[in-house]
Amino acid sequence: MIRLHNVSFSYGEKSVLKDLSYTFPDRGVFAVMGESGKGKSTLLRLLCGLERPCNGEIHSTHQKPALAFQEVRLIPWLSCLDNVNFVLSKQEQGLGIAQSILQDLELGAYLNKLPDELSGGMKQRVSLARALAANADLLLLDEPFSALDEALKARVAQLVKAANPEGLTIIVTHDKQDAELLGAKVLTLKSAPSSVLTE
Repeated sequence: MIRLHNVSFSYGEKSVLKDLSYTFPDRGVFAVMGESGKGKSTLLRLLCGLERPCNGEIHSTHQKPALAFQEVRLIPWLSCLDNVNFVLSKQEQGLGIAQSILQDLELGAYLNKLPDELSGGMKQRVSLARALAANADLLLLDEPFSALDEALKARVAQLVKAANPEGLTIIVTHDKQDAELLGAKVLTLKSAPSSVLTE
């Protein structure tokens, strides 16, 4: 369960979220939609602890969050396999898990490639693999399918849907089809006069 109570956040003088209150359950899949600049990505950063509210409180029962950023943030000098294994504490035994997830994401032929050798869609899948490998109970994905074609998106969505059945998955997307593929409950983030998440 995650409970947000009157959460506000600003970047300098720019207010992004204002007095947002909402409670997410222990488990399920949610898709947060809304206009650009309303705070969707910031919400994910707050939920995983990368940012702290300027005002208000966030209470969470989840112990292990994982976030896939909208911008692909792969380590440029590590191979695909090592980028994913990085979240597994770089242990040798984690290589099998990393390899399996990359193969599931149809990247088995690119395990030893560096990020600069990959297309945008491949990089996005490696970033996604890294989040899935973390075995999180709170999975946060920011536009996870934006660089994928329709057929590949449908296949990858099934893997994401099955990745965290006992936990909570929250994605940010501008595409309602993403929510439909995941069977997600759609929430719309609005900002006036205060921030609200509406079903």
